[in-house]
Amino acid sequence: MESIYKSDVVIVGSGISGLMTAISLYPRKVTLVTKRKLGEMSSSAWAQGGIAAAVTKEDSPKKHFEDTLKASSGLSNEQAVKVITDDALDIVKFLEKIGVRFDKDNDEFTLSKEAAHSYRRVLKINGDQSGKYLVSHLIDYAKQQGHITFVEDVSVDHIIQKDNKCHGIMGHIHKNEVADNFVFFQSPNIILATGGLGSIYAHTTNPRDVYGEAIAMAAQAGAKLVDLEFVQFHPTALDVGIDPAPLLTEAIRGEDAFIVDENNHRFVFDDNDLGELAPRDIVSRSIHNHKLKGHSTFLDCRHFKIDFKSMFPTASYYLKQASIDPTKDLIPIIPAAHYHMGGIKVDIDGKTSVEGLWACGECSSTGAHGANRLASNSLLEAFVFSRRIANKINSEPPKQSYKLINIENYIPKEKTISKIRAKKYIWQLRSAMNKFVGVERNESTLNQAFVEFLRIEREADKLSAKLKDMLLVSKLITYAALKRKESRGTHFRTDYPSQNSQLLKRNIFEQNDLVDYLDKKFKKAV
Repeated sequence: MESIYKSDVVIVGSGISGLMTAISLYPRKVTLVTKRKLGEMSSSAWAQGGIAAAVTKEDSPKKHFEDTLKASSGLSNEQAVKVITDDALDIVKFLEKIGVRFDKDNDEFTLSKEAAHSYRRVLKINGDQSGKYLVSHLIDYAKQQGHITFVEDVSVDHIIQKDNKCHGIMGHIHKNEVADNFVFFQSPNIILATGGLGSIYAHTTNPRDVYGEAIAMAAQAGAKLVDLEFVQFHPTALDVGIDPAPLLTEAIRGEDAFIVDENNHRFVFDDNDLGELAPRDIVSRSIHNHKLKGHSTFLDCRHFKIDFKSMFPTASYYLKQASIDPTKDLIPIIPAAHYHMGGIKVDIDGKTSVEGLWACGECSSTGAHGANRLASNSLLEAFVFSRRIANKINSEPPKQSYKLINIENYIPKEKTISKIRAKKYIWQLRSAMNKFVGVERNESTLNQAFVEFLRIEREADKLSAKLKDMLLVSKLITYAALKRKESRGTHFRTDYPSQNSQLLKRNIFEQNDLVDYLDKKFKKAV
């Protein structure tokens, strides 16, 4: 059985990017498609850091702009950076208008200072629960608007395009009581907002559903990709065997937590004068290399005078589950894949290289973050560019849907044959990414990663659609890392440990470039 829906705009994803785009498209009719229930398994809802915005007298959008550029290792799109830093206060005002209550003290914002920010400028909601409350408010507000149709429990399998024009998307309903039911959403405007890709790594702070599916779909549709090599590892994920690893927000270090080893040595200062408040890539590499030397690594909050539980309720919950008392115990930490600066290449209005296909949030790459994202700029970018996409679409007359093409050519992805076997290969893939394409990489490890990917692909042929997407995304990242023969931001190559000014440009390519490389190097195409 099949279902066909027609809509002027279809949004895929129900995190902050998807919800904000849908809200901002009012009064245009919108269909929002989500894999689970609204907001479930969304990285947005897990975000602890908050929203960066210059809201104090001593701060300014210009200073926020300068900090963002500095953190980006020279690779950011200055136009995109200016857009998000200039629009930040407007986003805060909009959120307050719809009922979001940021933490305040005596009617002044309670701001935290995070790594590489010159000032306290991160707005919070209930301590470290910003993402949870933002998504909840957006869902409530979106449901009140009347112009949005929500379609839950649909996994999107393909972008339908012909002659570089987007015709719609195909997916399937994955409720147990619905057998072999696929759906086709015909639309001249498809907006991808599915989030990042952290779960292709063994250590990640992202939900399990976040594995780069938008990048896989866009790549297969012929869209241009950019800067995929830049994966940000958060330095302080809780290392107690939980998968995904709980995030210990940057704000904890902003309140003067120490990073120490088993000897109480604050070793990050050996690598950078800013110590714990150095940019994330520096802190992550410092911890990574200290572990390689056989040391244990911890976050130390035993000297805190603040009420840790009230300020960091999410972190406190996980610490309690692990029987760790931050007032008495050292907290074991490990760097974990957290955010992807690369993604589907978009312009300043969120357009991809495929006509009618748009992308926003972490699955896209505007260039606002360059080679290394400034803490708490991700939610800000999601809000700002979601609104820009909506404004651009609303500024143009509604498009007529293209003539329906033969959708029988786009059958749904294969179902998982064996969950046990699929889990085995997914774990092998995630482990290979951590080992060979992780915090540090070089030509040898990157080519070894391809050897592992091709083995897994051969042994797990047609076993799992999710695994197939994860393999494609992993190959694309590895290929991008091979192409950038320098170290910059979060991309650190031990065989090219320095920046190369001649490579100060964005790394743009398509899936066919990967296919050609694999065919020549391994005599094996994707």
